[in-house]
Amino acid sequence: MTPAIATALGLDDPHGVMVRDIAFPGPASKSDIHRGDVIVELDGKPVQSVNEITKQVQDFKPGMSIPVKVWRRGKSVDINITLSNLPARWAIARNSFSTIPALGLTFASLTDKVQQRFDVAWNTRGVAVSLVDKEKSAGLDLKVGDVVVQVNQSDVWTPAHIVSYFKKAQKENKEMVVLLVARNNGYRFVLLPVPVLN
Repeated sequence: MTPAIATALGLDDPHGVMVRDIAFPGPASKSDIHRGDVIVELDGKPVQSVNEITKQVQDFKPGMSIPVKVWRRGKSVDINITLSNLPARWAIARNSFSTIPALGLTFASLTDKVQQRFDVAWNTRGVAVSLVDKEKSAGLDLKVGDVVVQVNQSDVWTPAHIVSYFKKAQKENKEMVVLLVARNNGYRFVLLPVPVLN
């Protein structure tokens, strides 16, 4: 929080942390916290920096109800956030890859390192397209850095999920699967053929 931002928002004291985005699903998405809110107090303690909040929440446990004071549109608003366990899709295994050779596609877990490499938004959950064989994938609407969020309307967050949904589609004699893909300019649906998988 800079003095200039504090003045623009009508805050007398330039302390607090602005909420840039909210992860879904998660405790904050189920609370009344909004993008643009300024967190000025957390669990009764004044907030000065992001690092301070990060250290403070390490002592919190799932099930706790944490009081939060935010500054919103010129007023102080009191909110309670009930903490929960980390959603499964946020538990990412490092060095996890899967390949669909017939399509020339390799998928990787969306670790912090992979997110930074492909400039993926921090709150995106899914599986990254890490390698694309141009010959085998010719005509497919996928590129390196895309993030597969769903396969046939089911959330995916490990490379193995993608392979399992392709195998399921193969058993059901489906010719295509529908992917929901996050790209830097938004979300798109992508149809992929179902190859013969061993």
